[in-house]
Amino acid sequence: MLHLYNKLDKSVTYTVNNAVVTLTGEVDTQAQRAMAEKVASQLPNVKQVVNELRAKNQKATSSK
Repeated sequence: MLHLYNKLDKSVTYTVNNAVVTLTGEVDTQAQRAMAEKVASQLPNVKQVVNELRAKNQKATSSK
């Protein structure tokens, strides 16, 4: 997952708590935001991704 963020932006961070990954920070495009959420959701033992990444003034989402 760190490799993904090196490609996105240094302002993107993530935390993991009880199998929930929370993504925070800013990305340039909605596609990068969606890619980060997809990658995080495919990690072993992840039950939920809370995507708080901001891309062009769009709101955060949550997915299972």
